[in-house]
Amino acid sequence: ETSMAMIRATLSALALQGAHALPRPTVGPVVQHVGPVHHAFRFRGGGSPRSASGPALRSSRGAGVTMMTGLGVSAAVIGGFNALGCAVTLASPEHGEKIADLFGTGSVAVSAIAVHAMSGAGFALRPLLVTSAVAIWGVRLAGFLFYRIMKTGNDTRLSKYFETKSGTMSFWGVSALWGFMNALPQTLLCFSPFAGAALGPFGIAAAGIFACGFLMETVADAQKWNFKNDPANTGKWCDTGLWSQCRYPNYAGELMVWTGVFGLAAGGLVGAEGLAIATLLPVCAAAMSPAFVALIILGVSGVPLAEASNEKRYGHLDAYKAYKESTPILVPKALTTLLGMPS
Repeated sequence: ETSMAMIRATLSALALQGAHALPRPTVGPVVQHVGPVHHAFRFRGGGSPRSASGPALRSSRGAGVTMMTGLGVSAAVIGGFNALGCAVTLASPEHGEKIADLFGTGSVAVSAIAVHAMSGAGFALRPLLVTSAVAIWGVRLAGFLFYRIMKTGNDTRLSKYFETKSGTMSFWGVSALWGFMNALPQTLLCFSPFAGAALGPFGIAAAGIFACGFLMETVADAQKWNFKNDPANTGKWCDTGLWSQCRYPNYAGELMVWTGVFGLAAGGLVGAEGLAIATLLPVCAAAMSPAFVALIILGVSGVPLAEASNEKRYGHLDAYKAYKESTPILVPKALTTLLGMPS
């Protein structure tokens, strides 16, 4: 089973090349004109770049608090946790495997709470829902993966990255970038002047997508863990429960989680008049989160890595070939049948 740490490790080169992908405002000693790109990240609490754009979240946050402040808080928290993880791993490499997911995934949850507290969003429904969603996801996944590594004792797939200083620093650098990218929708929403916008049908649907994805991922992890720990299943692949419906229900749930988080956040990043130049950039930045997760899972190290591993272990078995032929990769079999989709 591929952990979040393993996914981050296999993406080191790719993700590090994209470390500067986030837009940055131009800073000079004298600013006489503020362009739309800079303006998009300078939304101030209670205000708006277009006075009639829609409901603004008025709170006690100071006039100087902006989306860039939120991004800074998120970067500091996530970067700090991963820097600490790197320091611990450099001092004691054997502990790197044990804290990789605890610090890497856990930092996203801590960032969400810190960003929400700093933004002054308070009990406004939309940011509260998104913050809770990200925090619950992070605590659950970090806790499960930490519990798993403590039970199994080691993960040889990760230990090779911690054999050298360069490998260790690369891993934790990518881990920080991964966490920051995941947190983008929640970070930007909490500092958006439109964060208090009503959920509406789209927001409710997005919340439902998150809830279904979170439940699917949680159940899939539990089912596979129990399957692998049953001596009767030694040498077998997991094909029970959700794993009988699709080959990677955990990844399907993960994709739904971040799609739902983005959908919930998007409605609070635009005003009543919809997308404008000043609001388009935060929405596009937030969309990088589910896009990045999809890229990892579908195209780089999620499904491709797991498929290769399973093929190597079980590819010679007729029963596995039949399972692979009849079971969709991500979309549950019952849903493909209902919608008349090819498996």
